[in-house]
Amino acid sequence: MPLWLAPVALGAAALLLLVHRDATLGLNARAETLRWNGVTLGGWLVMEINPTKADGVHPDMRPNWMFDQIAARSELDFVSALRAEYGDDFAIATMRNHWERYYTDAELDAAQALGVNSVRIPVGFWIMDRCDGCDSPEEYGFSPEGFVTGGLIHLKRMLINLRERKMTALIDLHAHPCNSACVSNGLACLGPLAFTPDGGVKLYDDEIVNTIGDIPMCPIGIGPHGVYPTSRKPSATARTWGDVAVNAVGALAAWVSLLPVEAAAVSALQLANEPALGPPGIFDDEINRFYERALAAARTHLPTTPLLMSFMHPLPTVIAFLKAAAADGQLVLADHHYYLNWQCPADEPFTWPEIHRRTCLLEAELAAHEVDEYAAHGQQIIVGEWSIATNHDEPRDLGDPETVRELTKLYQEHLHMFTTKAPAVLGHFYWTLRMGSGWDPRPSESHPRGRQVEGSSSSRSLPGFPFRVWSLLEMASLGIATPFDRSYEGACAD
Repeated sequence: MPLWLAPVALGAAALLLLVHRDATLGLNARAETLRWNGVTLGGWLVMEINPTKADGVHPDMRPNWMFDQIAARSELDFVSALRAEYGDDFAIATMRNHWERYYTDAELDAAQALGVNSVRIPVGFWIMDRCDGCDSPEEYGFSPEGFVTGGLIHLKRMLINLRERKMTALIDLHAHPCNSACVSNGLACLGPLAFTPDGGVKLYDDEIVNTIGDIPMCPIGIGPHGVYPTSRKPSATARTWGDVAVNAVGALAAWVSLLPVEAAAVSALQLANEPALGPPGIFDDEINRFYERALAAARTHLPTTPLLMSFMHPLPTVIAFLKAAAADGQLVLADHHYYLNWQCPADEPFTWPEIHRRTCLLEAELAAHEVDEYAAHGQQIIVGEWSIATNHDEPRDLGDPETVRELTKLYQEHLHMFTTKAPAVLGHFYWTLRMGSGWDPRPSESHPRGRQVEGSSSSRSLPGFPFRVWSLLEMASLGIATPFDRSYEGACAD
């Protein structure tokens, strides 16, 4: 999340709103079937890879997020560079290594031991693309934009693994075509093409239109910014990038509806994530139009499955839209992200007492929280993303016992608020199960399946990695993260 969101980041975590047509479903009616103690499988089927250096322009391009052995402006840039330097087979082998070994049975077992009963799985629109000459998206090759295809094979395997553990999955279409412009969710684009009106819009002194064609890249500094070439052509069923996004939703929903019993672990489908991330108002109408179309496309195949949406807009607009969307009785969920991490001014970090105060705001002070607005409208929510990062990823000395105590307290305060203090909250998800420090999926003679650099693991980052607190497994290895299904009553007592 970029710095411009800080003024509205009034709560301690991302919020996911549950809307139900039955007005008698009160805030104290805990729907136990929706009690999600969850974590996101971040960095996997959408890599969310960043460069090694900040560009000085785009605040969300944090260096080495989420990896420190590999770097690029986006997943597509990463794959394109591999193809150019080493060839197509090498690029496919790299991504297969990543999909097969980044999250393994050991990580899922560790998550389950922490009380996780559901995982949120981000995917990109390209997961439903077929490679040139392929009969199915479950074949390895390259999409029209150049992403490696075949990720669907590994998504199915993950669902089988989850089903065996009696865990569920929320599949999240995290990246649509140029989903959030310069943010590295697949591509780093000039503008959010999937949510751009047909008449176009002017950004960075450029006019962008959403007709299918080569994609203008996110500008870096002054001068030409280049394009992502595509072999995709406009057709009767897909004239614009918005059509591509809606079609991806429909295709994924159809795939989920046909899953065999052993893979039937999907408890919800998220239609988009943080669409057109940026100052509110510019793309609102087109985002709403996308959701109207995407809801219809998903409902064709999943008439009873809960459907999730993500907004970056004012609450009255969100709630009105969601209530209308849920009018036919299907459960509709909206994903609205913010974190304690971005609340403070960049040059005025919060002290630990202030961090704890904001996490444990007394009920009388909750008017400043968006969670309270949801509750006031009778809406139950789940916390869709949260972490114990603070002060714009302020480095923390995790070898210092006092720091560990403060972070442990912060972790427990969050869980106390989610499970006890805030009656509107039905569940929560941590970002993320692991970070990618030390992980290198590129094949070599000595490590044909990729490798985890010596001294690192899925629960141990290399020295100096700045994003350790975002990893649930690493926090568990330090004793900071403890099982979600314990009681944290009293965590905010002092």
